[in-house]
Amino acid sequence: DLALQIYRIIRERRLNQKQVGRILGISQPQVSVLARNRGASFSVGRLLEFLRALGQDVEITVTPARNGRGEISLAVA
Repeated sequence: DLALQIYRIIRERRLNQKQVGRILGISQPQVSVLARNRGASFSVGRLLEFLRALGQDVEITVTPARNGRGEISLAVA
């Protein structure tokens, strides 16, 4: 979900891979991997840093689970 959100931001801003690489501090081949929604190639921490570099605030909230087992979700404002 994080990689998908990054892709959406890139697409909305109509950035090319060279521009994205410069913003995120990664090489063009790594941008290509990210653009193909291969977010698993990057750690969660790195994806969060990419969102921050793209001008996004990232907020993580931890709350007790309602049904005994926790869930992970991404809320986009």
